Amino acid sequence: MDSSQQRAALHAEVARLHGTPLYVYDLSVVRRNLKRFARFDSVRYAVKANSNLAVLRALREGGARCEVVSAGEIERARAAGFTPGEMVYTADLMDRRARALVGDLKLHVNAGSASMLEDVATVCGPGQVTLRVNPGFGEGHDRKVTTGGAHSKHGIWHEELPAVRDRAEALGLRVTGLHVHIGSGLEGRFVERTVESMGSAVALFSETLERVSCGGGMSFPYAPGEEAFDLEGFAETWLAARDRWSRELGRPLTLEAEPGRLLVADAGVLLTEVCGMKSTGREGATFLLVDAGFHSMIRPLLYGAFHRISTLAEDGRPTTPKMVAGPLCESSDVFTQGKEGAPAPQALPDMERGELLMIHDVGAYGAAMASCYNSRSLPAEVVIGDDGAASLARPAINPNHQLELEKELLP
Repeated sequence: MDSSQQRAALHAEVARLHGTPLYVYDLSVVRRNLKRFARFDSVRYAVKANSNLAVLRALREGGARCEVVSAGEIERARAAGFTPGEMVYTADLMDRRARALVGDLKLHVNAGSASMLEDVATVCGPGQVTLRVNPGFGEGHDRKVTTGGAHSKHGIWHEELPAVRDRAEALGLRVTGLHVHIGSGLEGRFVERTVESMGSAVALFSETLERVSCGGGMSFPYAPGEEAFDLEGFAETWLAARDRWSRELGRPLTLEAEPGRLLVADAGVLLTEVCGMKSTGREGATFLLVDAGFHSMIRPLLYGAFHRISTLAEDGRPTTPKMVAGPLCESSDVFTQGKEGAPAPQALPDMERGELLMIHDVGAYGAAMASCYNSRSLPAEVVIGDDGAASLARPAINPNHQLELEKELLP
């Protein structure tokens, strides 16, 4: 039995043990991906991409720090072993729960709005702060994830930085970090422009600045034939800027990357059981109906995102273009769709009830964005360790647990 057959057998076994839909993460892939960022002075994992504790622990063991965006993520990071000194809280606001935890733990804050400075000074007292800069432009694989420019809610508008510097000083805050993140799914078109735009900010905070974060958002090649993100070129450009700024300031600045997707996307697959097959006539489509839906993985619905779908093992059966659809009542509950819901069938064989399909590259923003819509369970999550053994990392979460709590409140 070759390695692909062994992996198929393992996937079939964990699906039998834990049911479907089921997320499976390969931790050796996570560790391998982290090593690609070794040239940066530090790597700060964006917990929102995949907050499974086993994944978080593997990244911490590999030397990553973490970026958290909510009280819940702070609690998860602590449970995975991250210390307060290894966390940065990044947001455009602080709600009550976040204020309490950030204050208690004295977390370093990356402020995306000038109004947050008063919050930081109040809950943490005088000290250090990082500013997230909106350089006036953005890029992303979809308008919904473009996080720079005049219509983005994220970051402090670049023209306001001088006033924000004065505001921070008046509150007793030292701006020791600058952060820029212009979107998710970056293709690298604006790397030089982004670096150039940060030069004036570096000069503005030259007296106190210690680090610059070039953010994350690097694109991942989901579709066959897509080019991989040029991480080496990206790193070269930013490292050259770091060295130039360090010379100009007369002291070393550190450069930090904050990847999420590139660390975990290809580490995850979603296993789903075929429940039936149907067609809509000679001119229509053939559907494979499965037990996963947009409640399990929403990226195709939300962004028109492509995810390759395959059977567990290549068995030589003839294939035809097929749509893969879930159990929800919405017509948009389809994994094989492009932008604005355009049909995007994939080549798959005819399949019987009980067979398994595998949706690839779902380690980022898959389970993290899942819901209990239609009162369906959140999928279980399994991890495969470096030794090739699989273990349950999170059981399926049945919404009927919530139902019992609701019943107690009925009059």
